[in-house]
Amino acid sequence: MKKTMAVLIGAGLLVLLVLFSSTYTVRYHELAIKTRFGKIHDDSVQTEAGLHFQLPLFAEHVQKYDTRLQLLESPLRTVATADDQQVMVRAYLLWKVDADRAIEFYESFSSIANANDFLKDRLNTALEQRIKTYAFNALVGEQSRLPDAEAAVLADLASLTALGVDPVSVGISQVVLPAKTTTAVLNRMKVSRDALALVEREKGMAEAAGIESEANTIVDKLLAFANQRAEEIRAAADETAAEYLAEMREDVQLAVFLLWLDTLEASLQENTTLFFTDEFAPWHMLNSINLGDAGPIPQPKQTYTGPVATDRPHGDQPTAEAQTEQTPHAAEGEGS
Repeated sequence: MKKTMAVLIGAGLLVLLVLFSSTYTVRYHELAIKTRFGKIHDDSVQTEAGLHFQLPLFAEHVQKYDTRLQLLESPLRTVATADDQQVMVRAYLLWKVDADRAIEFYESFSSIANANDFLKDRLNTALEQRIKTYAFNALVGEQSRLPDAEAAVLADLASLTALGVDPVSVGISQVVLPAKTTTAVLNRMKVSRDALALVEREKGMAEAAGIESEANTIVDKLLAFANQRAEEIRAAADETAAEYLAEMREDVQLAVFLLWLDTLEASLQENTTLFFTDEFAPWHMLNSINLGDAGPIPQPKQTYTGPVATDRPHGDQPTAEAQTEQTPHAAEGEGS
């Protein structure tokens, strides 16, 4: 009984093994190459996703390949440009297995990893051949021709289709100068920029000098006009002042009285606190004794030394002799 059970279990396991080795699964992003005793036949390529059958055990072998885009990036390497500049370039390649040439890909590469190793060498060779046809200035800046270089590298890789490889896109991701070259280029750029800055600075200084000279000329003209106009106004004022001075000379006491009133008005036109004696002009005008009289103009107790009208221009101060002449008149007025 035990032997029968063991035989049945062994037979069941053998059946399961045969069934397992007789099926394989293809995912939606894969294709499968099925060989029979190591040889390709008519239905070797299977691109339909799902469960498929094959001869059991070692009669048939299935190799699967991923049909999605593969990214291959080259290392940063030094390449010479057309103007003998040493630049460091890094590029990438997007490629995929060509489903229409799956058998060629199977015969050329045993796996995706082997294909990447092969394509990396081809990419580096094509990149070096194309970069050396461009000058450094053509690879950088606003007028960069990197898209042209990328298209040329992709064209060079078009022959890979014969191997079942479909090159989709090539891009140059990095173009830099080596450290020593970068320093030299930056120094040359600095010298060039300094020269341009010096030219612009001198140009600006020349323009500033021209503007300043023009401004000085305008200022001189305005000052000359203003001085001339001031002389005209001063002459007219002197003329008018001469008329008033002539009238004031006819009555010196009246002129002094008016000056007193002007002084009082100027002193008291704002809130002011004054400490003074009424013995001096013009403050004697505030003495109640001098108010209400119809007699001559009241005079201070002390000799007046303030301004009176003379032949001087308006605003000049009279001499002490001019004041002493009016004191007798004041005395006569008080006596009458």
